[in-house]
Amino acid sequence: MIVLASKSPRRKEILKALGYDFIVCPALKDEVFDLSLGLDEALKKVAESKAKEVREFYLDSIIISADTIVCLDDKILGKPKSEAEAVETLKSLSNRKHQVKTGVCIIYKNQTFLHVETTDVYFKKLSEQDIISYVNSGKCMDKAGSYGIQECDFVDHIEGDYTNVVGLPKHVVETMMKDVAL
Repeated sequence: MIVLASKSPRRKEILKALGYDFIVCPALKDEVFDLSLGLDEALKKVAESKAKEVREFYLDSIIISADTIVCLDDKILGKPKSEAEAVETLKSLSNRKHQVKTGVCIIYKNQTFLHVETTDVYFKKLSEQDIISYVNSGKCMDKAGSYGIQECDFVDHIEGDYTNVVGLPKHVVETMMKDVAL
């Protein structure tokens, strides 16, 4: 059995698109980033801690977890705490490049596979009205960086994996699942 340790509807969609049958059991503990490890290592640790938490309930299952962050100038832009914060975040991303990083962890029995995928995202120049309209839609409030690539027209182009920006890099999961020795 495969268990997705996430309540993200976007991750569920991507895993379904890969053809996997799975159940959902989200990790509940708060995410703690130990930035003394470096960003990628800290992201791996968060993904691993989510998988380990859920694994306690599903010892013989394949556990898949992930954590996605948005980084601008080495600063993590999390989910906005208010509409005002979402507006400021989107203004800071306007006409700039930023990175989306997803830490992926797959645990099966005594095997642990970890990977961080990074995609460069280039935003168009956004008008104040574009930003306010999007923020007023409410779609930004549960997303790192205050946007969802699949539902806005802010992105000029990306360099890397589109599904990584959505929240779960397909090719990484496929490759890692091939390495899982059943």
